[in-house]
Amino acid sequence: MTWLDSRPLVNAIIAVVDAALPNTIGVYWGGAPQGVAVPYAVLYPDVGMESPADRSLSDDVPNDLLFQVTSVGSTAEQAVLVADKVAAALLDAVPAVAGRRVRPIRHEGSQPVRRDDVSTELFFATAQFLARSEAA
Repeated sequence: MTWLDSRPLVNAIIAVVDAALPNTIGVYWGGAPQGVAVPYAVLYPDVGMESPADRSLSDDVPNDLLFQVTSVGSTAEQAVLVADKVAAALLDAVPAVAGRRVRPIRHEGSQPVRRDDVSTELFFATAQFLARSEAA
């Protein structure tokens, strides 16, 4: 039994987003570096799962990788602008991953833009996406 390594797909998704964003907007995996300039986007992936019962690549069950993108800005408008650029890059994108047949990325949900008054006073816009793939 071979277990799925989610990192190649996550890296491919980040590459799709990074290629679509201007150089002034960074994209990071799991958190932004300390002191990074806004605006930026952070991708938070799950570990991917073929099905609730079996995650083995030897099956014909597609792998589902759910992930959230948090778009961060110094204003609500800036956070939404980043979120819009990220969504435009991801919706229907088909990241290239060796040994995997990736289906178009789908939007799964989002939350209203909000300000984090407790820790940073930055604005956040979050959206959840699904990347489905199977062994090639």
